[in-house]
Amino acid sequence: MKTLLLNLLLVVALGTTVRAETPALIPLETIFSDPDIQSVGISPTGRYLTWLAPRNQRMNLAILDRETKKIRWLTNMKEESVVAFVWAKKDRLLFAQQFGGREQYGMFACDPDGGNLLVINKLERVEATADGAGQGDAPASERDLPKSLISLLPKDPDHILMNRIRGSSFLGDVIKVNIRTGKENVEERNYINARAWIADAAGVIRVAICTDFEEPIRVKYRPDAKTEWRTIGEFSKETSLFIEEAAPIEPHWRPSVFAKDGRTLYVKSFLEHDKSALRTLDPETGAWGPVIFTHPRVEPGDRLANYRRGGLSSRAAVDGLIFNAKGELAGIGYDDDYPEVQWLDPEMAQLMRDLNGALPGTRNSLVSATSDGSLYVVRAASDRDPGTFYLYNATKQELSQIGRARSNINPEKMAPMRPIRFRARDGLEVAGYLTVPAGREAKNLPMILVPHGGPFGPRDTWGYSDQIQYLANRGYAVLQVNYRGSGGYGLQFQLGGYRQWGRKMQDDLTDGVKWCIDQGLADPARVGIFGASYGGYAVLAGLTLTPDLYCCGVDYVGVADLEARGAPRSFAPPRVIREGQEIRELHPLRDADLLRSVNPIAHIANIRVPLFAAYGKNDPRVRFDQWQVLEARLKQAGKTYEALIEENEGHGFRKLENKLDFYRRVEDFLSRNMNVPAGRVKLGTPVVVPDAGKGK
Repeated sequence: MKTLLLNLLLVVALGTTVRAETPALIPLETIFSDPDIQSVGISPTGRYLTWLAPRNQRMNLAILDRETKKIRWLTNMKEESVVAFVWAKKDRLLFAQQFGGREQYGMFACDPDGGNLLVINKLERVEATADGAGQGDAPASERDLPKSLISLLPKDPDHILMNRIRGSSFLGDVIKVNIRTGKENVEERNYINARAWIADAAGVIRVAICTDFEEPIRVKYRPDAKTEWRTIGEFSKETSLFIEEAAPIEPHWRPSVFAKDGRTLYVKSFLEHDKSALRTLDPETGAWGPVIFTHPRVEPGDRLANYRRGGLSSRAAVDGLIFNAKGELAGIGYDDDYPEVQWLDPEMAQLMRDLNGALPGTRNSLVSATSDGSLYVVRAASDRDPGTFYLYNATKQELSQIGRARSNINPEKMAPMRPIRFRARDGLEVAGYLTVPAGREAKNLPMILVPHGGPFGPRDTWGYSDQIQYLANRGYAVLQVNYRGSGGYGLQFQLGGYRQWGRKMQDDLTDGVKWCIDQGLADPARVGIFGASYGGYAVLAGLTLTPDLYCCGVDYVGVADLEARGAPRSFAPPRVIREGQEIRELHPLRDADLLRSVNPIAHIANIRVPLFAAYGKNDPRVRFDQWQVLEARLKQAGKTYEALIEENEGHGFRKLENKLDFYRRVEDFLSRNMNVPAGRVKLGTPVVVPDAGKGK
């Protein structure tokens, strides 16, 4: 390939040397305001560029017509942000919202001019597009049932395939939806207890993952729509396949997507590889292909990609598979210490070498492409750089800047995130990340441990984080630990966290803190802990089970009472999920004594340091009554605490005004209790973010 030619408005080249002076405090609003531009995508023909940008203090969908050079808003949301979008057809978009933090996603379709708005998944409240296009007729009751995307059917100009969930069973029928008219037809009746479906490129459902209450999980296959299903794989019913934040407990394999030939399946296999291996399987003959990819430390892909994109991404995104314009497997993505891709396609590999040479100092990725591979959207980002989006013209070999995610963030002022590894008390190697404030010597620093949520499935990864940079800019070293049970490190590592709430999982966090103290990195008198969801449980467990280790704690939507943990109030999970929970977590009856020993509520009297707690009343994951019980016990024990409760938020605060208020209070709380000078942020004044000139 010829040398890459640049047509850049701006190129930001980052060095790795930390500046000698300590950077000035960055205003809270600068760090946490909504990005100037986010999630850039290009239409299949290349005519349109779309992205999310702030308007009305919410993230809205904007579009550029590359032929007319006109930019306009597609949405004008004032209550809820657009959280994800995808080009379903060359002239038709899908986008998603959720209402009030309930994680009940509404899905909508519209034209590039914002017209012909259709409701695909009903939201509690539907807002209009920017030009005031109507909402259409109210859906029938059957159409109100939630749906999730199966296939965009790229060869069909009008339809997509969706799984229409029936009630609380998590089982659903496959429906074909006309995203121009809204008409729905049942494509596949679910008489086999399928919980996940895989279609080939022609839109034929060929693979299903099935389970009922008594039999094992079965992978079923058929060569065409007229042939009866047959089982090609069977695993213990305790194997929680395809349920987010759950992991298997025995060797198994999991189908991902059909190859270009329409017959071969790409499969993620744990049969002979603890960290999994990407292989091919001929479901017709049962013949396995050779190992395409495996790694000694980590698994390929991101198993939470579907949830993070509001249900608009594919199974391939979860398993890290990257395809070229010809429909061939071109690369496999994975996260070790850093995000990496093993390229299989020589042309794609050369393209990335050229892009990396043109954009030094950042990790560069292809985030969107035209159907013919002539145009790509490239994201250049790092641990200190929130990212810049570029448009790459493969024919002209030109790279043009689209926009910076946060134009007011100077990467040179940000703190580097460094991978670390340490040995837990039982000898197990545990990985994580340490971020040291820019311009500060990594010695005797005030430090905050930030345990991630989940706990089973998610993990911390290297990259830019608003929260981590905010804490580092305020003078704190930040420790992130991928404790056992975290996803991506293989079967045994995740199994090591099962039934270990407050025990080995908590020990890994404790051992990470003690490692930093032993290394002279952290001041033992100034160690705080700040976590959300399971991380919030880890905060409360840390303050009650190791009360001398921390000087304060921030519990953000955290589990407080393990014995009272139940189903989210928005639905009653089916038995297969409840059984999976019993395998991963302590049973309230059989393990009553053990459960009580690690239940923060039972040990509130042990808390010796200040606590700040924040909860959303609409939280579907950690019910609000968790906070009500915690508050009652804190009062009963005579403990002082601070709290922030938001009426119209769920599992974490998404609305800008609420997010800013939360972090203002966190900053003030940490400053007072960790003996660190406060920033230049005053409490109480709401911030109005302008439209940032992204449309009219």
